[in-house]
Amino acid sequence: MTKRILYILLISIFLASCNSNRLTTKNSQEIKLEQIRNAIKKSGFIKLPLIFDANFESSLKINYRVEINGNDSLIFDSDIRSIVGFLPDTSNYYAFLFHTVGDMLYPTIMTIDKNGKKLDRQIICAAGCAGHAAVDVTSCYDSVWISKDLKIKSMSKVIGTVETNDSIPKIVNICNVRKVDGFIDNSGKIRLNSSDLIDCNEYNK
Repeated sequence: MTKRILYILLISIFLASCNSNRLTTKNSQEIKLEQIRNAIKKSGFIKLPLIFDANFESSLKINYRVEINGNDSLIFDSDIRSIVGFLPDTSNYYAFLFHTVGDMLYPTIMTIDKNGKKLDRQIICAAGCAGHAAVDVTSCYDSVWISKDLKIKSMSKVIGTVETNDSIPKIVNICNVRKVDGFIDNSGKIRLNSSDLIDCNEYNK
């Protein structure tokens, strides 16, 4: 009799533990979905088409500050401190625009599925204005276009001078172009193709 009571007691504890785990998992998922809705509500949807110069931080307005030590950590990568906003809603995923910190503030898109699981993350600018320590840059722009159908284009153009490594150094004029073309597909994958540096003379032919 005692063994039977002990057996029933152990079974009850096991079932209670399973129910508790399922409840905890459910609550965690609910918190994540609620946080996604909260971030969308506070940051808003970005009106497309969107055109901006990635070379200037002020060209994109920050609309949401990420609380990485709070529930935002359930959604956003640990290096994301603020976001510009969410792209218009789709049936399969959410996509939001923010900056990745590096030689410059790189505009970046990250996609997550409807349950908050990360799908993809890509820098979307041509980034031609960054990393030119050896170049005396006289002008540079890095234009980005995001269209209503979620196609992405970027083109950077750098004009400047550089000193050659010849025995008698010379100052040479440079003008380079780089392009990025792509789109976000129905699964939330960000598909981008980036060109090599193109000499302006070749580009204008």
